[in-house]
Amino acid sequence: MLEISSGRSQKDRITFRSTNKTIYFVNKSATAISNEDGTISIDYEEYESSPIKVLVFTLLLFGTFLLLKTFVLMPVIENNGDLIFLYFIPTIACLILSIYEIISLRYKGGKEFLKNHAAEHMVIAAYKKLKRIPTLEEAKKCSRINRSCGASIYSAFITGQLIGFSVYFLTGFIISEFVLFIVPLLFSSSTPFNLLGKLAQFFTTSKADDANIKLAISAITALEDLYNPNKETATNL
Repeated sequence: MLEISSGRSQKDRITFRSTNKTIYFVNKSATAISNEDGTISIDYEEYESSPIKVLVFTLLLFGTFLLLKTFVLMPVIENNGDLIFLYFIPTIACLILSIYEIISLRYKGGKEFLKNHAAEHMVIAAYKKLKRIPTLEEAKKCSRINRSCGASIYSAFITGQLIGFSVYFLTGFIISEFVLFIVPLLFSSSTPFNLLGKLAQFFTTSKADDANIKLAISAITALEDLYNPNKETATNL
């Protein structure tokens, strides 16, 4: 069984990526493309991908919020309790970014993107549960709501801020912004930090058709064939 590092969907294709652990930072991906004649073609890619890029982006975005809250907003709030609403500035900024991403995905991707995104989640859930490539019927039993979708990062940060505010408002105790940054980041795929992310997926996915699920199964089958060319990976599509 492969360790799937990520999935990506577009209106006419689904891509799965996996890290080759024997050669660090070298990833391979397989993309299943839905052609106009109803057939599915496969495209492979090998590329260098460093988690440092993701880490830097996360640190810049949420680190900015951390510094803003610690050195600007909280001192103002402590001096004037009537300005407690300032506590929510980073939360609102993150929420606006999340809503923008959701609207952008729905507008640019269209209905087929939403269905493919759902199929991507369903197939990867079945793959992780069964530890093998699922059949169509097996994948259809899985939810399109994934606990570790990319939206979970935003969800975790917002949830952490809400927890921090509740504690401060009720007890006057200030939870360190560093804690409110690190803990959600480490547990972004766990409850309660991923609850808002799960809710967001109702807007970034839609009920997948059999064709969408078959496309996702084709992508994950192709990826496994890429790593294990001698292994039988036939599935009942």
